[in-house]
Amino acid sequence: MLKAVNFVRLLSILFFLITLSLVYAYLDPVVKLSIDADASTIHRTNFFYFGAALFLMINSFLWILLKIMAPLIEHKYGELSAGWFAALPVVVNFYICFLVGFLGVLNNPSNIQFSSYEYLNYLGPILLLVWGILIIYFMSTKKSI
Repeated sequence: MLKAVNFVRLLSILFFLITLSLVYAYLDPVVKLSIDADASTIHRTNFFYFGAALFLMINSFLWILLKIMAPLIEHKYGELSAGWFAALPVVVNFYICFLVGFLGVLNNPSNIQFSSYEYLNYLGPILLLVWGILIIYFMSTKKSI
């Protein structure tokens, strides 16, 4: 289970890199960070590097958390719970991809209407909620493979 989750984690990192690169390629030089008219802005190069650095910091923190917690969870609750806990970076990576994609749509109003893609802001919290409910379920029932 953990090997499959690690493979999907690598795919989510690749998906983020592709998303960030495509959004960067289509951005104007000044990137709006909010829907508001007087929203803060950032240069697209800084957006790219700050986004990549933030992604790296979040994934490093989650990797350290997994190295500490996954063996404890596997020992106490079973392999399925540990595998599901190890999927947290995958969920967070997709959440970040959705946010970067929405910022790309928001800053490209000439070709795409951002109101058609507002659901991207809600997919991440929904994924986190589903992940949280299922990890609680797996840990409470101590299901194993």
